[in-house]
Amino acid sequence: MFLLLGLLLVIAAGWAAPASAQGTESPTGEQDPPWGRGQSGRVVRSTAHFDVAALGNGELAGLADSVGSVAEAVLPSVEARLGATLQERVRIELWPAEAARGRCPARAAAMPTQRRIVLFASPSNLEPAAMRAFLAHEIGHQLTYDRWNTLGPDRRLTEGLATYAAEPYWLAWRGWPTLDAGVSELLAAKAFAPIGEEPRGCLVASQRDAYYSAWASFVAYLIRRYGWEQFGEALRLPAAADDLADYVDAFGAPLEDLVAAWQRTLP
Repeated sequence: MFLLLGLLLVIAAGWAAPASAQGTESPTGEQDPPWGRGQSGRVVRSTAHFDVAALGNGELAGLADSVGSVAEAVLPSVEARLGATLQERVRIELWPAEAARGRCPARAAAMPTQRRIVLFASPSNLEPAAMRAFLAHEIGHQLTYDRWNTLGPDRRLTEGLATYAAEPYWLAWRGWPTLDAGVSELLAAKAFAPIGEEPRGCLVASQRDAYYSAWASFVAYLIRRYGWEQFGEALRLPAAADDLADYVDAFGAPLEDLVAAWQRTLP
């Protein structure tokens, strides 16, 4: 996993190098993305918990009301699922779709230490079900940081937990009755490699949707089986290896055994 050097940055296109690591290339294929450097755009809408800023043109500013309303609407569910409360206000920035450059363009990003979320304004991202799912996911990252003061050393848990936090909206967007049922279909279709193996590089949209769903189902199993206290330990303990949480110390079993136990619970 990439070291978290002062700034934690999580992208809805896959894991990214910290924005503070200047000159390094993230798995999106982009060198030092401009949207990761700091606040941009003027605030055009403030809600109870969010300040929505827009870059450039009036079209993006015109989206601020709906984005702020969606963020407020999904927040209570995400807080309830994570057992966490938003500690301070969060800035949501609307960027034009073309700003999400790279081999695997991001759809949204969360920078929890900056209390910033970036949403790229493409038609697919602004579709109502997708916007609810993506904003809930990114708010899940912020609430993870607010509760544990870390996002953890393992993207299976980091991205899985954010997707778990967004589960009702993720299911509505994917059209699944349950998360486990959808993941069983993906598993049968071989849409993702065994989750004990580390996917290298960036993930294109279809891969990211499959992996995030599988990781969320795995996270849900760990929470059901071991509870929040042990799950929090998995986030807080030092990494056992690159992008590998210390599963043995946190749960008493290696990742491979935990994955096998999880898969036995799937429909």
